[in-house]
Amino acid sequence: MLNQILCSNWLEDRISQLPDPLICQILSHLPTKKAVRTSVLSTRWKSLWLWLPSLELASSKFPNPNAFMSFGDSFFHSSRVSSIHKLNLTLNFGNVNTHFASWIDAAVKRNVQHLHVRYACEMPLSLYTSETLVSLKLYWVVLPSAEFVSLPCLKVLHLEYISYSNDTTFEKLVSSSPVLEELEFGLVSSVENVFRVLSRSLKKLTISIRISVGVSERGILIDAPRLDFLGICDNLSESFIIMNMGSNVKLDLDLSPAILFEVLDVLSRRNSLHSFLPQISKIRDMFIHLGTSQLLCEYSKLEPLPQFGYMSRLQVELYYSHSKWLPTLLESCPNLKSLILLCYNAVHEEMPFEETNQVGFSTVPQCLLSSLEFVDFKVKVSGLAAEMKLVRYFLENSPILKKLTLPLRYDNIQIQDDLVKKFLKIPRRSTECEVVFL
Repeated sequence: MLNQILCSNWLEDRISQLPDPLICQILSHLPTKKAVRTSVLSTRWKSLWLWLPSLELASSKFPNPNAFMSFGDSFFHSSRVSSIHKLNLTLNFGNVNTHFASWIDAAVKRNVQHLHVRYACEMPLSLYTSETLVSLKLYWVVLPSAEFVSLPCLKVLHLEYISYSNDTTFEKLVSSSPVLEELEFGLVSSVENVFRVLSRSLKKLTISIRISVGVSERGILIDAPRLDFLGICDNLSESFIIMNMGSNVKLDLDLSPAILFEVLDVLSRRNSLHSFLPQISKIRDMFIHLGTSQLLCEYSKLEPLPQFGYMSRLQVELYYSHSKWLPTLLESCPNLKSLILLCYNAVHEEMPFEETNQVGFSTVPQCLLSSLEFVDFKVKVSGLAAEMKLVRYFLENSPILKKLTLPLRYDNIQIQDDLVKKFLKIPRRSTECEVVFL
């Protein structure tokens, strides 16, 4: 609709009468290419696009490097004095790196607040002393050595596939951002041996390390007492040291991101797990991903899991063929109140489905007897034997269970009614337990 208005005669009569800043705000809602096209409408519009508060610029949208560089130079090195609110730059041409760095430098001088850069060369040093940056997201770039860093307004920092020129650059970026709230980073070629996350303001931290490149032995130190969320996607190739992390952190744990359908080499990671698991033992809320549940299952055969005495809410992703291990996990959570299950019947399970259905549960953990109040199945059930067995386990063994939620797979009303009757026939140890069907 906006495009049609800009191309109509109504434009000269109405929009052209608006002040320049307001017109630029209108143009900022258009794709960059279409906003630039408005320069041919009249003399009044010829240079208005140079004052856009937001710009998304990708070299792949231009026919050749020269056209790309010419456009960028016109925008960034014009006589404009207005601020840039948001800048999103993506580089695909390999011979325009010098221009790219100068554009970023110009954006910093024009008080850019949100800067997202992909596939670029070494960033300019001016980036480290921006007084206006609120969000900085870098992907496949080189960060130069930093003698001094001061980012007083930075709240969001994402660093993916970054090459660091100095072993303290990462630490300075984090610790010199006094209001930083969200940090996401992964590791790639680097001279750094230990990545230190030192922040008194950080609330959300996500670490994604699917592969390790470069240094053979690296570590991650986390000292962030105000954390609300910690996400770890790693195969424990790095050692973790977690300091001053409160118990109210929600932990999203994926320790086997690259080997989900491969044989889990638990023995090679036994020492890493032995060191890592006690450091998260005070967590109250945790999500265990599918590969991690398999890994912990195998690890528990080698040595006991630590006690998670503060755990109140636990979300677990697992195959029904591994559900026989669930009591072992729950035994380590003696005060658990809420359990969320994402259980799957997978075609690559270790045992035939018929054999899986015969697997029983040999123990009843403490939490089922004294604290577990809510069990929520998140994956739709169809009444198969493995599903029935797991539902029966909770209903028959938990005396204080208040609510068990089951989403039904079938849309057919008659099939749903039969399935509901099938589950409702299971005796309940708790007289207050409500079974809710979705």
